[in-house]
Amino acid sequence: MGEKETIGSFVFESREAYDRAVQEAEVIQQLRKKADISNPKTALKVYNKSVADKLFETVIGYNFLYELRKYIIDSGLASDHTLAEIPIKEVAKQQPDTMPARPAHEGRFQRLYEGQRLLNRKMKIALTALVILLIGFVVINFKLEYSIFTYFTDYKSAMEEELIDKYEKWENELINREKALGKEENGDGQAAVSGGAAEPTE
Repeated sequence: MGEKETIGSFVFESREAYDRAVQEAEVIQQLRKKADISNPKTALKVYNKSVADKLFETVIGYNFLYELRKYIIDSGLASDHTLAEIPIKEVAKQQPDTMPARPAHEGRFQRLYEGQRLLNRKMKIALTALVILLIGFVVINFKLEYSIFTYFTDYKSAMEEELIDKYEKWENELINREKALGKEENGDGQAAVSGGAAEPTE
């Protein structure tokens, strides 16, 4: 800070504190003009109102309240024990300037990281849903007669059994037909033999 910001005997370390003190000095000047502070009763009213409303928060205002308090006590209108104390506002601690500044690209990396985390979460949800569907699919297929796992083996076995049954049926039919043909041939031969034996003699 190049030039010192001073009011009376007080030096302010920041422009913000100085500006606030200037405002309070102007308020005090207006009070001195409009109110007869030389009257102890008026001074007491101004003091009590300023303390109740916490009107001042810089050393300029506190100094003014202290002067009023001393004047009221010296006048005998009130004692030190009956007057309200001067409330001091707690000054917020400023962050030290030595704290390392966050890199400009840190925000971008943070957004990328959050985006990746969200994507990973969605992938996990999708993978979980896929696993549940796959388990359900497996359970359902094991309960069915022809499933995706047993379809080709069971179907092939069924087809082979069906073909074997057909072949056996055809074989039985063929055997029965051969037997029937054999009976017919035997019947014709016997008829021919018996016909030749019955020829008339001369």
